Amino acid sequence: MTRCALLITLIMACLSVFADDDHSGHSDDLLLILKDKIVLQKLIKGFEQLPPAEQVANLQQQGKLFKRMMHRLNAYVAIPENHYPNLQMYHESLKSRSALVSEITQLVSQYQALQTRSE
Repeated sequence: MTRCALLITLIMACLSVFADDDHSGHSDDLLLILKDKIVLQKLIKGFEQLPPAEQVANLQQQGKLFKRMMHRLNAYVAIPENHYPNLQMYHESLKSRSALVSEITQLVSQYQALQTRSE
């Protein structure tokens, strides 16, 4: 299960290389959200190894990424039922969107913990 999730994430990350920030479609939003999520994970993971001045810049960059990602996430999770050809696909999309929001919530918690420690 973890391998499958990792594989999907890697595929989406590779595809996001081809996505521009100008795109506004549902799939493009997902790719850009996943791209930002991966960058945030790297920033959070490398935070502790940075000197204090670079930690401040790291936190500022994380904040900018979260702001941009949340804007896209709001649009992505608001896709209505009638966007999908059937109820099963809508249900699967809801599960997928829920998992994504859960992962981002964990990143927000880590970001807040880093901010609190750096104050």
